Amino acid sequence: MNTGRHSAPPPALYKTAPATAAIAALCVLIWLVEQFAFQNFIGYGMAMIPARLMSGLPLGMPGVPAVLTPITMTFVHAGLAHLLLNMVFLIFIGRFVEPLLGSGRYLALYFASGIVGALLEAVLSPDSIVPYVGASGAISGVFAAHAMIFGRRDPSSSEGRRALQLAAVWIGLQVALGLVFNGGGGGGIAIWAHVGGFLTGLVLALPLARDAIRTRR
Repeated sequence: MNTGRHSAPPPALYKTAPATAAIAALCVLIWLVEQFAFQNFIGYGMAMIPARLMSGLPLGMPGVPAVLTPITMTFVHAGLAHLLLNMVFLIFIGRFVEPLLGSGRYLALYFASGIVGALLEAVLSPDSIVPYVGASGAISGVFAAHAMIFGRRDPSSSEGRRALQLAAVWIGLQVALGLVFNGGGGGGIAIWAHVGGFLTGLVLALPLARDAIRTRR
């Protein structure tokens, strides 16, 4: 029997998690632009190259200032698969975390995780000339914050277990990708950037989400 009632569609991402939506849109836009123009500027000039950041190695082409590359690298991706994988995970986890933190704190968490992760990668391989790109370090911080916020109250609850399982899936995926792609070629997976981003998320989650955690008790 038709009661005439219809369930309301879920609110759009740009309404519930506008910062997440904006980051994803900008990443997609930059990737599209790179396909038609500015390939070297985006692919190398916006990438984080440890030797350039740590010792001022000349880039040899136009690029953003080296000090900005730990941020700009988060908007650049190595290919369509890389972009889609990161954006799917970003949107999936960001729609839970951003509404709790608020967009301002969420952005602070996201970029702090990306920056610390990039710097850790650079410090541990200061002579590397490999260009590192991708939002994975920043997303790692969001996954860590999600695990801390949703798993803190009762890790044995279904919500707590789910949060910890999602974090484990993300970590496992990054390790697997690192084992597959990190070889002797000219690129690879910035594992230490992911580690640094995740640790940053663990540290910042509770201070940034204190009000939200208190409300959930």
